[in-house]
Amino acid sequence: MLDIAIDKVSPNIFVGKGMLELLSNAMYINPLTLFREYVQNAVDAIDDAVAKNHIKSFQEGHISVNLDQESRRIIIRDNGSGIANKDFMAIMLAIGDSPKRGTDARGFRGVGRLSGLGYAQQLIFRSRSFMDSKVMEIIWNGRIIKHLLAASEESESLETLVRQAVTVTKLPPDDYPIHFFEVELIKPRRIANDKLMNEVEIADYLGQVAPCPFAPEFSHGAEISKLLAPHDRAGRTYAIHVNNEETPIYRPYRDTLHHSATITGKVHTMAPFAIEGIDGRTAAVGWRVHHDYQGAIPIRAGVCGLRARIGNMQVGGERIFAEVFPEDRFCSWSIGEIHILDPRVTPNGRRDAFESNTHLDNIIHHLYPIGADIARHCRVSSQKRNRLKTFRAAASKIYEKLDILQQDAVSEQFAKSAQAEISKLLAEMRKAANFNIFDTSDEQDTLTYQLAEVEESVAQEAGQNENNIFTQQPAKLQKAHREIVDLIYACSANPATAKVLVDRILERL
Repeated sequence: MLDIAIDKVSPNIFVGKGMLELLSNAMYINPLTLFREYVQNAVDAIDDAVAKNHIKSFQEGHISVNLDQESRRIIIRDNGSGIANKDFMAIMLAIGDSPKRGTDARGFRGVGRLSGLGYAQQLIFRSRSFMDSKVMEIIWNGRIIKHLLAASEESESLETLVRQAVTVTKLPPDDYPIHFFEVELIKPRRIANDKLMNEVEIADYLGQVAPCPFAPEFSHGAEISKLLAPHDRAGRTYAIHVNNEETPIYRPYRDTLHHSATITGKVHTMAPFAIEGIDGRTAAVGWRVHHDYQGAIPIRAGVCGLRARIGNMQVGGERIFAEVFPEDRFCSWSIGEIHILDPRVTPNGRRDAFESNTHLDNIIHHLYPIGADIARHCRVSSQKRNRLKTFRAAASKIYEKLDILQQDAVSEQFAKSAQAEISKLLAEMRKAANFNIFDTSDEQDTLTYQLAEVEESVAQEAGQNENNIFTQQPAKLQKAHREIVDLIYACSANPATAKVLVDRILERL
């Protein structure tokens, strides 16, 4: 047996400055994501403040987003527990590490706080805890960082770059709160319609992704809140105010849906559900609402899709569970949320999807029947609309034909043709009215009543024979005039317009 000596090598670990570029520029594609990251840290800080009895309840938690348009500054502040002076530098200069790792906090990777670095000239953090007399401030200079990242000299370590670009200072308490944390972005970039300074876009975005309360205009809000309340963080909501608005940001769900400028729908019943985990415990709870299913809900409404949430913070977007629908298009017809409770189901670093494992697969497997049921409602609604469209179109055509016959100006042959078409249209209406898809008595009764009205109008016309000017003319002239009227109706693309013309001719004659 040969003895082979192996030298033990102590590697020289080198973390290059490019790592900071990845964390500040490549991690987050949507610029508004930085608001989600800072609000997520804020709600964790408020939770900690409640646990330490610095504030009495989550309802006393407050998060403000203030935009100074004149000086182009964004300040996001919370009244959470803050960071103690003695821990401030260690925590704020740790990249890819967080004291929240291993806890039930929403953020735990220690990279989200740098999300604003790629979008502003300076990124500033300030904080103090209940026990501190000073305010700690750390400034990341975005201009220096960009210059150092662009430099083509020999490789620099991440530590070297941070030492050149970061300043830490102790500030007097002045008018700062007794415990708080805030982030300030100075001179944010002008992107698209300057969305980083657009309070409407910011509020719309946070309303979808942040743990905001339900709006009073959403009648199922209280019921859903009661469903989520036993599940700790899933049911917690926080007051987030933009530019000191008295009304906080609400989730975008409402009782009315706006599909377009002319089509609106209504939200009806709410259906809760729970998903059992592999170990028998509850892995997720959720809710969905049934509505009119008049078509795909526009993305701009902010409510379409079965959306995922952890700690009441959204993960991904409206299409995160699109695979559970039999047809992809039905994803945008749905409205609902799935609150993940299983701690083994975790979001990825960008929080736009989940890390794949069997526990996530189990949740997705349980969502397939829900996707299938939503698809069924979509198809049924589509069939109803098509039947109603057929019913109403047939009724409209019948009344057009009756108006023409009541003029008593067409030939006998044309009249017989119109009566035959009326009979055919009546048959279509009866078929549509008797379609078993109209499963509510109100829908069926309405169609039955409208059908009876049309049938009565048809019966009344059959017994009428108006004496117009034609009946007083010689037979040959009468026949010629009726043939002319037949031609007017036959050649016209619009029967209503043709009728107006015939009425005028009859008046002149």
